[in-house]
Amino acid sequence: MSLLSTDSPQTTARLAGALWLIVIAVSIASLFAAPSVNTNGSAAETAASILLAETPYRLAFALLFVGSLCYLGVTALLYELLRSVNRSVALFGAFAGLAGLTIGAASAVNELGALDLLKQASTVAPAAANQLQTIAQFALRDGPEFKVGMVFFGLQIASIGYLILRSALVPRLIGGVLVAGGLSYIISSFATFVAPAVGARLSPLVIPIAILGEGSLTLWLLFKGVNVNASQRSSAGRPT
Repeated sequence: MSLLSTDSPQTTARLAGALWLIVIAVSIASLFAAPSVNTNGSAAETAASILLAETPYRLAFALLFVGSLCYLGVTALLYELLRSVNRSVALFGAFAGLAGLTIGAASAVNELGALDLLKQASTVAPAAANQLQTIAQFALRDGPEFKVGMVFFGLQIASIGYLILRSALVPRLIGGVLVAGGLSYIISSFATFVAPAVGARLSPLVIPIAILGEGSLTLWLLFKGVNVNASQRSSAGRPT
């Protein structure tokens, strides 16, 4: 049984929706808090621009970290809700979500470590400072970590959509949009691996689908909950 499980499927659903809404809110807030930093210039220029905006940079990190913690709760609660439909698929989706969170956490730790390197660079000799700044600049540039993480999140979202389509816990239309959004994450990410220019053109098409699916499920869980009768039938028909 999940550590976050509750006696009522409705309570579990609404808690999942509330946590997911927090994830969305802090993610949007982090976009406004994060400073605009050009990592394509020299290492010294990148260091100067980041150190000038250290506080908002750290604030954006803290917001995303809170979002990751809340999404960990979402993952556990959705597994609790959907395991009665198909435990294997629900477990696969939960592990995919955990993998995505792990990759995101590792990337965030690298970025925060890069900030510490830049602060150290201001206290050492110029030659050593340049080396530290170069290392930090490399860590701060957009790498493949984000897209790799999105593959796992795409697998999780598609799994959730599939389980919704197989059940009547929430409207199946939401499940269909979630499957489309999850597959879009996966296709866009792999396109970036193979042909970055193609992936960049696909990304703007992915975001609206993902927002529609995840946003719809979030609001439905929060304000409508789940079909309790369907949940009870699924629990009675399958071992948990």
